[in-house]
Amino acid sequence: MLDVTITVFAIAILTLSIAALQDIRSREIDKFIFIPLVLVGFIGGVFNGIPLPLLILPAVLFVSLFVKFVPWIYTFIGISGFALSLYFSPPGYFLEILVIFIIYIMGIGEKLFGYGDVKALLALSVSFFTPIIYSIRAPTYIESIFPFDFSLLFTLSLVSLLSVIYILLLSFLSGDKISFYSLFSFNYDEEKLKKSPNKYRVREIGGKKVMVYGIPFIVPILISFIIVSFFGSWYVL
Repeated sequence: MLDVTITVFAIAILTLSIAALQDIRSREIDKFIFIPLVLVGFIGGVFNGIPLPLLILPAVLFVSLFVKFVPWIYTFIGISGFALSLYFSPPGYFLEILVIFIIYIMGIGEKLFGYGDVKALLALSVSFFTPIIYSIRAPTYIESIFPFDFSLLFTLSLVSLLSVIYILLLSFLSGDKISFYSLFSFNYDEEKLKKSPNKYRVREIGGKKVMVYGIPFIVPILISFIIVSFFGSWYVL
């Protein structure tokens, strides 16, 4: 089944790369871009013997993101999907299901993740339950404890820290006074805003206008996906 895994991996890399370029240029991605990856990943998961409830859960949650956002419906779908997947899945898949649920819930109201980011993570959750490296060598016992989606989310949290460092560097180079707010925003600069209106959102903090930098989050997702695919549960080595 290595050929199937490599095929799905290639499609995932291509899809994420295109989405990352869109995100960098406009801070928006095509809302349908991850559908082919979900379809191919679902079929590949069936061929690789992944239990159906573990494929259906992220696929259903992915589809629900195309429905107009209503908080209680969004929450109900997430909790119901989590409960049903636990009930129908074979024993030993609790952590995989929990991480998928967490990814979905973090997208509520786009407070932590945008819908495009959640779609990307759910598409990868449908497509991959075993990093490519484990098709070449067997994982150690400790490595096998941590599922793909957990490793992806953990790696993503660390890679995202680089984004914070990048914003701090930009603040320093632009001559802004470094403070807590420098972790995610810049002093209001109308000229800079006019040059790159897609990169910033204007907010008022403490009675002062600031520009919040919109991180193209698909880029850290792409980097994290590549790391986990080739190094698996690298954090336990």
